[in-house]
Amino acid sequence: MTVSKTMRRLRLQEWAKQIEECRTSGLPVSKWCEENSIGVKTYYYRMRRVREEVLDAVESENSLVLSNRSPKPLETPVFVPVPPTRMIDYSTVAATVQIGTYKAEINNGADLETIDGVLRAMSRL
Repeated sequence: MTVSKTMRRLRLQEWAKQIEECRTSGLPVSKWCEENSIGVKTYYYRMRRVREEVLDAVESENSLVLSNRSPKPLETPVFVPVPPTRMIDYSTVAATVQIGTYKAEINNGADLETIDGVLRAMSRL
């Protein structure tokens, strides 16, 4: 590895350490940067560079893994019959709740949360 690559790697490691320190400090980025004499724009620039480096490393690792694999032959699709499910007629009224002059119709397929909300609201009338 050349000197410039080594320096670049050390610099990125230092930036990654700073980013981690900022995130674990519990401080807003602006406050942490102020306390550590780093400009906010500089902080975000360094974060972007560290992310790019990590992504490049992952992509190159994945390309090595993928290039060592032999291509997988295409498989013939298999069709599996799926039995029909019972259709729910959502327009059919399943229950009617009446309290005084107020009436609520609950249709088939209504979820429990909706039914609970309707009953709670009607109980307050």
